[in-house]
Amino acid sequence: MKIDKIYAPSTEDQTDLRTRFWEYASSRIPDLSPESADQRFLFSALDEARFIGGICGDVYWNGLEIDILWVDADYRGSGIGARLLTEAEKFARDNGAVIAFFKTVEARGFYEKQGYHVYGILEDRPIGSTLYHMKKRLDE
Repeated sequence: MKIDKIYAPSTEDQTDLRTRFWEYASSRIPDLSPESADQRFLFSALDEARFIGGICGDVYWNGLEIDILWVDADYRGSGIGARLLTEAEKFARDNGAVIAFFKTVEARGFYEKQGYHVYGILEDRPIGSTLYHMKKRLDE
């Protein structure tokens, strides 16, 4: 056996790997919806024409995976982050999601106020900090 390291893998290589993974996963969970059913979204907050915040993620496999939630420093603490999160959760519920999840380094307290709970902790990611994996049931 030989293991190759591929820098900047081609689209074809990545597609081949995903296809093989999907074949296995769908053999184990037959009703699993395909990646093509994933719903990518972005909600943005604007103050007149100025972009002051946003949230993006995916809804798939009955879950909401949040990639990024950001609010401009001048607007933090004004409720914009909570409103963006609420919109994403509503969109997810409307599309069959029953759980939301993500990871954060610095915003644990904010998310706990929104009803999220830590389910995993990874120290030194990045070095000297802690990465929190958080979740919230959307069907309660």
